[in-house]
Amino acid sequence: MRDYDSILRFINGLEILDTHEHLPNEAARDKNADVLSEWLIHYFSCDLVSAGLSDQDLAVARDHTKPLRERWTLIEPYWNAARSTGYGRSLDLAASGLYGCAGVTGRTIERLNEAFVAARRKGGHYQRVLKDSSRIALSIIDSNLECDREFFVSAVRLDEFVMPAHRRDLVAAGRRAGVSVHRLEDWEETMRVLLERAFAKTAVTVKCGLAYLRSLYFAKVSLARAEEDFNQLFNEEHSPAWRPGPKVGREFQDYMLHAALRLADQHAWPVQFHTGIQEGNGNVIANANPALLTNLFLEYENVKFDIFHMGYPYVMELGNLAKNFRNVFIDMAWGHIISPEAARRALVEWLDAVPANKISAFGGDYCFVDGVYGHQCLARSNVAAALAQKVADGSFKLRRATEIARWIFVDNPVRIFNLAERVPALAAKLN
Repeated sequence: MRDYDSILRFINGLEILDTHEHLPNEAARDKNADVLSEWLIHYFSCDLVSAGLSDQDLAVARDHTKPLRERWTLIEPYWNAARSTGYGRSLDLAASGLYGCAGVTGRTIERLNEAFVAARRKGGHYQRVLKDSSRIALSIIDSNLECDREFFVSAVRLDEFVMPAHRRDLVAAGRRAGVSVHRLEDWEETMRVLLERAFAKTAVTVKCGLAYLRSLYFAKVSLARAEEDFNQLFNEEHSPAWRPGPKVGREFQDYMLHAALRLADQHAWPVQFHTGIQEGNGNVIANANPALLTNLFLEYENVKFDIFHMGYPYVMELGNLAKNFRNVFIDMAWGHIISPEAARRALVEWLDAVPANKISAFGGDYCFVDGVYGHQCLARSNVAAALAQKVADGSFKLRRATEIARWIFVDNPVRIFNLAERVPALAAKLN
C-alpha cells in the first residue's frame, strides 16, 4: 500500500499527455444541455441499454426540455445496475471531483445538475477541467483542424479517402484540394494535398476508424482492380447526384489505405488505428482484432502504428504484436473506462513482455469534457496499482516504477507523435 501511495503521488504530480479525444470546441457545446443530456451522449448510455433501457426511453432521458426528476426516475433502475462499470465510475468521479457531489444518485441528481449548469454558464470550463483539475498538458483531438491550440492538436481521418459514399464526396473533396477528380490518380492526389495541408496546420497523426464498418484486414490490391471499383462511383446510371451511390468496392478501400500508408511512410506521420471494442450497442467485434493489421506492420516497417483501445478484448494479441514489431505501439485510450481491471491486468502483463517505451497510458476518448476528468482519475490510479504490483512482486524497484510512469504518461506519447518538434512550447513546459 505504501508503494501504491508513493507511485500515485508521483503520477498525480505529472502533467500528462492525452492521446485521443472527441471534444467539441468549447464554444460549440450545447448551451441548453443539462447534466443528463450531456453525460448520456455516449458510453454510459450504452451500459444503460445493455442493462435493459429501451432506445425510446434513452431518447427521453437525453431530452433536456423534459423534467429532470422524471427522466431520472425513468433510468434510475438501469443506472443502479450499471454504475459499477468503468463508465459509471468515471461519472461518479466527475460528480465528486468537479461538482462536490457524492456520485450520481437520486439524492444528488438535482444538486449535481444545478452545479453543472452554473459551471457551464460561468465559462472557462475546459480550462478548469482539462488544465486545472485533470493536469493534461495537451490532448490529440479527433478530426478538428480548427481546434483550440491551448488544449489540443489534431488527428486527421483517413476514412473519407478510403470509403467515400458517393461521387459527390469525391468532387467536394477535390474542390477543397484544387483537384478535378476523374481518375483514381486524381483521388490519390486529393488525399495527398488535404493530408499535407492538415499537417501544415494542427495535425500530428492520421487515424483510421474503419473497424466500425469493415474488417481491419487490408489486402495488397493492384491499381487496375482498384480502378474498377473507383469507376463504379461515376456510373451515372446507378449514381445520379441526387441518389445514394453504390457502396465503394472493397478493393478500392484496400488500395487507398495502402496509398495512405505510403504517404505516412514518406512523411514520417504516425498512424492511429481503432481496434477492439466499438462504441455503441450491437457491433461486430471480430472486425477489429489488431492481429488483422499484421500485413501492414510487416510492409510499412518505418511507420509508427499507434494501436488504440488496448485492442480490448484482444489485449494479449496486441501485446504480442508490440513485442514482435518495432513499429507497433500500445495506446490505452478509452481503456481505463472500458474495464479498469482489464487495463490494470493488461499493463502488468505487458510490462513483462513489452519494452516500456512502447505504451501510452491515457486517452480520454470522450465527447464531453467532464468525462475526461473521471477517466484520468481512473487511469492514474490504475497505473499506480499496476506498477505497485510490479514493485511488490520484485519485478523492479520503486524508482523504476516512477520512471515508467513518466514514460507512459508523458515521454512516450511526446516521442511517438513528434510533439517536441511540432509543439515547441510543450517541450519547454515538460522539461
